[in-house]
Amino acid sequence: MAESFGNASGSGVYGKGRQPRRRGGAWYVANALLEGRGKAARLVAPVLAAAAAALIVAGCGGGQEPNQFRDEQKGDYEVEVTRATFPASQVVARTYEMKIDVENTGDEPVPAINIAIALPGRDSTLAFAYRSPQPGLAASQRPAWVLEEGYPKLAGTVGRGGAQTSSKRTFQFGTLAPGQTARTVWRVTAIQPGDFDLSWRIEAGLGLGVNAVDRSGETPAGLFEVSINNRPRLTEIDDQGRIVPISPDEQRRLEIEEESSE
Repeated sequence: MAESFGNASGSGVYGKGRQPRRRGGAWYVANALLEGRGKAARLVAPVLAAAAAALIVAGCGGGQEPNQFRDEQKGDYEVEVTRATFPASQVVARTYEMKIDVENTGDEPVPAINIAIALPGRDSTLAFAYRSPQPGLAASQRPAWVLEEGYPKLAGTVGRGGAQTSSKRTFQFGTLAPGQTARTVWRVTAIQPGDFDLSWRIEAGLGLGVNAVDRSGETPAGLFEVSINNRPRLTEIDDQGRIVPISPDEQRRLEIEEESSE
C-alpha cells in the first residue's frame, strides 16, 4: 500500500507582511543578506526564499496520492494464480526456482502486477529473510535465501527482471492485459537450515484502492512450507542402473546413525 506523505496547510510559510526571521536555514540567510549586503543581497534573497519554499512544498504531499500511483485506476482487478511452485525439501548452498504464474481473468488491464514475499511471523522487512533474536548483532535481519542477481523476472526475459518497489518485500512486473499471464521466475540459493513458511501475495498496483482479487473476491495469496537441510541429498543406484536420491526417511535414518557415531 502507498505510504501517507502527510498534509501541509501552508500556514507559516507565506504569511502577511514581513517574512518571519528564523535561526538557521534559508530564511535566516535571506534576512541577513537583505539587512547588510545592499543591492546584490536583494537579488539573491528572493532566490533563496523561493528555493526554501520549493523544498517545503516538495517535502509535503498535501494529503494527495504520490504522482507515480495516479495512473493506477482504483478498483478490483480479477486475476487467477495458475501455478505456484517451490521445492519443499531443499539443501543449503543449492539454487532453486520459485515460479508463480498470474493470469488476468478480468476485462480491464491490471495496472501493475506486484508480488509480495515474506516469512510470516519472522519479523523481517526483507523478502526471504527473518529477524534473528540473538542480541548484539550488527544486522539482525538474516536471509534464509539469497535472491540471484537479475531475478525475479518474467519467463523468457533477457537481462534484469522485476523491479523492486519501495517495499523490499514487493516486486513489480508491469501492466497485464486481459487474458495474458505473467509467468514469474525467482532463483534463490538456500543458505540457512531450518523449517520456513514462505508466503506470497498478489497485488494489482501500489496505489490506494487498487486491488487484485480472485473469483471469490479475496486477495490471491499462498504459502510454501519449506525444509532446508544442511546436508546434501544422498543418492543410490536403482535396479535400472540410474542414480536417484534416496527417500527422505532413509536419509534421516543414515544421518541419525552418523550423528550417534560421532
